[in-house]
Amino acid sequence: MERDELIFLLAGESPVSNACLEALERGASYRIWVDVDGLVPANNLASTYRAREAITRDRGIPTLGFAAAVETLHALGEQPVRLGGVTQLHPPYYFQLFLTADAASVLTCIGVDQRHQKQVRSS
Repeated sequence: MERDELIFLLAGESPVSNACLEALERGASYRIWVDVDGLVPANNLASTYRAREAITRDRGIPTLGFAAAVETLHALGEQPVRLGGVTQLHPPYYFQLFLTADAASVLTCIGVDQRHQKQVRSS
């Protein structure tokens, strides 16, 4: 997928999608998993990300869109979801993307502040 295509798919009204779109416009790296391993049933992802949400909340890690993304994934049930990610270096932020199986639209997105990673590694 070309950068411009992904930027187009992220155009919307949610703060997390807009932050991800802006990161891409500033040159953030990105990846969309195109092989079969990139497809996961949405309800499996909902369980995984519900646990990750609790961990990030308990650690006080700033996030964007986490609760809404978990609810969206849960509502999708067995629907296959394609994964992607955007990595912004300054400030360090990671965006987890959840797309339709054909990558024709972004279903939801989560943003996670990565500044805590440096603190954890240097401790």
